[in-house]
Amino acid sequence: MFIGDRVVVRYRLGPGAPGDWRGADGATLSDVTGVILDAGDPLILTRAAPAAVASDDRVRIPAELVSAVRLLPYRAVRNREIRDVALRAVEAVETGEIAGWRVRLGIPPDDPHPVSTAVPARLGARLDAATESALQQWFAPRGLPPIIELPERLVAGAAIGVAVGGEFHRLVRVAGDGTESTIVTVSADDVPRGTALRADGYALHHRVTYRQLGP
Repeated sequence: MFIGDRVVVRYRLGPGAPGDWRGADGATLSDVTGVILDAGDPLILTRAAPAAVASDDRVRIPAELVSAVRLLPYRAVRNREIRDVALRAVEAVETGEIAGWRVRLGIPPDDPHPVSTAVPARLGARLDAATESALQQWFAPRGLPPIIELPERLVAGAAIGVAVGGEFHRLVRVAGDGTESTIVTVSADDVPRGTALRADGYALHHRVTYRQLGP
């Protein structure tokens, strides 16, 4: 968890935790959506914009009562926006399109993550046997492993192949007027880098995983 990230927290009802906002009889769990102000114990969120936080906007949840935390984009994003940012996130020297997937030979970035990948470029892109074979055939003569990039929500049921690394966060720099500019992809486990980027005006746009195709 990073300070400034928007999350949904599921928690057990108990001493020190907020009440159940639904007021359901017999409820043992509840949830709250907000922005992380403090990731310690208690976990502190705000449901207001961080710049406008007042003491009564803060929600405190004892760490022992936290059941699950789900990371959200810094704002509500549409699938087409995720697709657009994913396509612009990599500088490529060669590209092509196969069955709705953009294949690209990327220029290695400062942060270590795959860039010579296939990314879903069109609505309805899927991974059937024919598409998987065609993607492998594009990468093979270039001496590259066939790696697909899976931005969250874009391809359902894509647990195919072998995972490459863990989860990555795709961040965008957000100006005061809400304009999004530079795109950076960083490992979710790289806490120092992720923290520094967020402090420098970047915010989470979507999450990404990578998988290598093959037998």
